[in-house]
Amino acid sequence: MAVDKAIDDSLLMKIPAWWNCLPGFEQMHAEAKLIGEQVLRPNADISDREGVYPRVSLQAIADAGFGAVTVPEEYGGLGAGCSGFAVLAETFAQYCGSTTMVWVMHTAAVQTLFMAGSHEQRLRFIPKVVRGAVGGLAFSEPATGSHFWNVVSKAPRSGEGYMLNADKSFVTSAGEADWYIVETNSPESAKADKLMFLIVEKGQEGVEAFPFDALGLRGNNSGPMKFKDVFVPASNRLGEEGGAGYWNDIVIDPFFLLGSSACWVGIAQGAISAAVEQAKRKVHADTGKSVAGYQVIRHEMAKAQILVDSARSMLYRVADKLDQAALKGETLASCLYPLWELKTHAADIVIDVTNKALQISGGRGYLRGNVERFMRDGRAGAIMGPTNEVLREWIGRTLIGVPWLE
Repeated sequence: MAVDKAIDDSLLMKIPAWWNCLPGFEQMHAEAKLIGEQVLRPNADISDREGVYPRVSLQAIADAGFGAVTVPEEYGGLGAGCSGFAVLAETFAQYCGSTTMVWVMHTAAVQTLFMAGSHEQRLRFIPKVVRGAVGGLAFSEPATGSHFWNVVSKAPRSGEGYMLNADKSFVTSAGEADWYIVETNSPESAKADKLMFLIVEKGQEGVEAFPFDALGLRGNNSGPMKFKDVFVPASNRLGEEGGAGYWNDIVIDPFFLLGSSACWVGIAQGAISAAVEQAKRKVHADTGKSVAGYQVIRHEMAKAQILVDSARSMLYRVADKLDQAALKGETLASCLYPLWELKTHAADIVIDVTNKALQISGGRGYLRGNVERFMRDGRAGAIMGPTNEVLREWIGRTLIGVPWLE
């Protein structure tokens, strides 16, 4: 713990002069940092080694008032907007990637429930969220890989509700969330877009979650789920029968892209911070110089930090753009293009930065520990849907003026 504290004192608190560009979030950052030091970091290694879901860390986040960070205050949230969401996600990720990604997906689910849900649904679910209940998104299916805009499952009407049958491939908090927003199709919908959202609560009959064993983010339980003949009452339908693609564009995509990008930036910062501190402490007996005393090492540190700060600058510029769009009454779909660029850049640089951090750390970096864990956790970003390859294609098509999705 003494080593970890030294990392924060020597680097994390000195580098972020960028906080000067985000007035009003200093206290939020300080509170998130304290949670990270006291709860997230001590539990991160356990979560990673044993694949333990970070329930303790998530409860600490909720207890600090961050369970419904983007929901308006009148519903019990903080109303902190996209910038507040990004600040917290980036800060948490410097301590535990698994906890952060769970919280990011949870926040996207809560915001979707708030935006698409009825007043009654908000009053039924959000107070529990504020106290620590966790929401999840069950979207991607085996037939569509890690993407979710064309699910094949269906939930026909059945009595006073719907009969859901669906196989989901990657569900963060699978088997652990208190409720899930499940994306499926409504066969009876008269809309061209038949996508529909149903809320399935933990413990319902016919819901099964399967183990998750992955390279990184090992504590977030992003395993498959099966929904077999699950009855969902009409009171747990979000929005209308069909037309849910609208909510994908204006809530889920923007919040996932922004939150996950913040996670990759935080992981990259955590990795280089740990590597720099280790290089300062490690002294070679034959030369009497620390690893940080070699110019070539300092150059690698500098290149890594420049990459982190470039992605961080993008992160908060895009977050502010989202907040400004909301203030003007515009949908967040108007910001999808910069979000594509942000996610691609953040997911690319975290790979580069964590590689540099491991190289700077030498053999010790290759051993199980902070740098090695950050490297594995960060590698998930580029393959999360939309993958970086898909996003670059959308960006390129937009640049030449052709439809980005056909």
